[in-house]
Amino acid sequence: MRRYLLKRLLAAIPSLLIASLIVFTLPRLIPGDVVDLMLEENAYAKDRDELRAKLGLDQPIYLQYFVWLGQVLRGDLGESLWTGRPIVQELAYRIPVSLELGGVAVFFAVLMAIPIGVLSATRQDTVKDYAARSAAILGLSVPGFWLATLVIVLPAIWWGWSPPIIFTTFSTDPWAHIAQFLLPGFLLGIASAAAIMRLTRAQLLEVLRQDYIRTAWAKGLRERIVVLKHSLKNALIPVVTVLGIQVAQVLSGTVVFETIFGLPGMGRFLFEAISQRDYSVVQGVNLVVVTVVVGINLLVDMLYAVLDPRIRY
Repeated sequence: MRRYLLKRLLAAIPSLLIASLIVFTLPRLIPGDVVDLMLEENAYAKDRDELRAKLGLDQPIYLQYFVWLGQVLRGDLGESLWTGRPIVQELAYRIPVSLELGGVAVFFAVLMAIPIGVLSATRQDTVKDYAARSAAILGLSVPGFWLATLVIVLPAIWWGWSPPIIFTTFSTDPWAHIAQFLLPGFLLGIASAAAIMRLTRAQLLEVLRQDYIRTAWAKGLRERIVVLKHSLKNALIPVVTVLGIQVAQVLSGTVVFETIFGLPGMGRFLFEAISQRDYSVVQGVNLVVVTVVVGINLLVDMLYAVLDPRIRY
């Protein structure tokens, strides 16, 4: 196991290097000179030459990349042009907010998807199965940002009430802090729940048709034992893989949901940085997101051995 983890960690290094190159290069491929745009919209410097020197753009691009990469390896993502504070310091305040929102979204996704997926598979082609599959298709079809907007606008029109959009810290009011993540987390988790539910149903149906499951039925075991003990564990291995992918989608979804619900997380910071042409923050946030996704996929690989002891590394 340790040898496998070491191999996976080594394999993650090229992925991170390629990702860092993409994160560094893409902003420079945007049409137009970013220095001109920043000077037109924000007074980040007195003139073009000063701003180019401030951004390090007066150096050859390969040198810019290696200088930036060296700073990243030392834990320095640069300084925000917009707030004037170190990006690491900004992210240290905002990452916990995004992780809380993402964690609540994944919690609701798993809480909805697994039980409904199991019910749909064990009651195949019944009214419950059709209702669950229809709900899953609806969850995949309806955009999350549209639902979030309706949840804020419609109650305000009908009853004069709207969800809290002013951030409350845990030290100020613990219950209000937790409650402000429940609604956006639930809405953010709907699409992931729909995808996981459909995969759980399909995988469980395949496992339930295996010979060893027929043997379990022939022995007269109760349905709960056959499904939950002998079938579900084997059906969850592909589900865990998809769950790792869904985590990446949840993180990308935080950009919209944090903006709509006024949560000062990393996604909202990225959105504001893009609108402010804060070049350094865009690079730093994207690199952090890529690193988190690579780490979560490594964790998913480790979970395989827990779910199926037959898997050896």
